[in-house]
Amino acid sequence: MLAKQVGGSFKTVHDRTRIMDRFCRHLLALNIQVRDVQHLKSKHIESYIAARQSAGIAIRSLHNEMSALRTVFQMAGREKLAMSERLTNKALGLSGASRAGT
Repeated sequence: MLAKQVGGSFKTVHDRTRIMDRFCRHLLALNIQVRDVQHLKSKHIESYIAARQSAGIAIRSLHNEMSALRTVFQMAGREKLAMSERLTNKALGLSGASRAGT
């Protein structure tokens, strides 16, 4: 499982695994049948983030989720997808969050 291979603390790996599981369940709910990370497209991630935003998830949480997704994509050899202009926090409407208090 790529989320575990990337490494990090136990909590980081656990959170990354949970985020990837949530992302996969989102794709399944939309009947998007992607069997391999190589077949993922920007529109799949955009759809996931839009769904999370409509669910009322905080912007900082979505920053963390995108960071986890990018890390897994890079580990899978999908650097181009991870660094896509369409998937920047600004392009996804996730800019402007404050780290004050963290």
